[in-house]
Amino acid sequence: MKDSVKNILHKVYYSVSANFLTLAISLIVSFIVPKFLGVEQYGYWQLYAFYVSYVGFFHFGLVDGIYLRYGGKYYDKLDKSLMHSQYWLLFILEIFIFFFFIIGTFTIIDDSSKKFILLATGLNCFLILPRTLLQFILQGTGRIKEYAKNQIAERIIFTILVLGFLCLNYRSFVYMLIADIVAKSFGMLAIGWICRDIITAKGIRLSQAFHEFSDNISTGIKLLFANITGMLIIGIVRFGIERSWDVATFGKVSFSMNISTLVLTFISAVGVVIFPIIKRSAQERLPVIYNTLGFLLSVVMLFFLITYYPLQKIILLWLPHYSEAIKYFSILFPISMFEARSSLLINTYLKALREENAMLFINGFSVLLSLATTIVATVLLKDLTLTVMSIVVLHIVKCLIPDLYLQKKMKMKFSFEVLWDAFGAIIFVLGNWFVGGLQGWVVYIGFIIFVVIIRRNEFYQHLISVKEIIA
Repeated sequence: MKDSVKNILHKVYYSVSANFLTLAISLIVSFIVPKFLGVEQYGYWQLYAFYVSYVGFFHFGLVDGIYLRYGGKYYDKLDKSLMHSQYWLLFILEIFIFFFFIIGTFTIIDDSSKKFILLATGLNCFLILPRTLLQFILQGTGRIKEYAKNQIAERIIFTILVLGFLCLNYRSFVYMLIADIVAKSFGMLAIGWICRDIITAKGIRLSQAFHEFSDNISTGIKLLFANITGMLIIGIVRFGIERSWDVATFGKVSFSMNISTLVLTFISAVGVVIFPIIKRSAQERLPVIYNTLGFLLSVVMLFFLITYYPLQKIILLWLPHYSEAIKYFSILFPISMFEARSSLLINTYLKALREENAMLFINGFSVLLSLATTIVATVLLKDLTLTVMSIVVLHIVKCLIPDLYLQKKMKMKFSFEVLWDAFGAIIFVLGNWFVGGLQGWVVYIGFIIFVVIIRRNEFYQHLISVKEIIA
């Protein structure tokens, strides 16, 4: 077992190291680009990033199906010819989809900026999705080192290009898009080299390839819709902001959300390692792992929110023209807690336990709630503050319902860790929105001291559980 634990720690090390560099790059991009790009141009850049986040819909569940069916296996045991057929069928499919993007964009869209954004989004279909298939294979089979190297290389190239364009005074969102597309092209070629045994494997009969293609889609389609609806919970609100206000306002809110969720780079690093571990774990160990990780994650994220006040001061000094965005930053910063829980714990468990139906149902309900909230806040009341606050509420709902479902599914003694997170988020927002400044920060620190005092025994118990889990 010691070798197993050592192997796990090595994977966590590689993933966290890669994501530490990614975090450093993200910090540079998040602070440098808005400084020199301008509010409106940054808004268009964020609109592109928003659209690209939904490109995953166009693999129609194939990638998710492969992840679910083959995740937890070992890379060397995979049927490379079978994976080869799925990769190339997906690649051809995405080329056709890109051509549909071209036709639709030139037929429907008049705004030249949005036309360029949509064409670049379509190009992302065959730059991202075939590569995503290979990334998921690496993740699901535990080849974290190779996956991490690919991520690092892409982000470094993107950052060099962005900084180069800005230094040459090319300060338009168009050049940011070009940098992104070039970096992704390199990432696609690089991961193709890493997985060249799949890319160049001997093919199989076309009928067999299509049968496997169909099986993967039928397995993954529910998870795909669950993921898409999960994204739409917040995506609908962001779309409502863009439609009811303007690109500049959309960019400011997006800026606050980006800074709030930077810590997810680290959380995702651990999540990449956890999925295959959970898939390989005995069923009786899953509740203990879930309970322990959930508690420790809450502790870490509640302490993380303390960084808000110094971070706010740094942003105001560096980006004074984003003062309005900082106002909403005080509301949005706690979403990092709920995104972390969803990414690391809840979604990982739902996937490992093959609960795609539950994910789809829960997210579907949350989307309807998001739609109703958005209509009221952006159309009827047209209140941006209420709209931004609804994002935090929806994040709480997005965590609470599946968390309770998983605890019931695994027959656990109910733990209300998400409610502690929600309580912490409420104290944080009230302190920073209504009190503000150093006094608001002190209010939140007082809450943290209160939590430490009354929950210290639980902390020691969970540390013991961690030792038992890795023993």
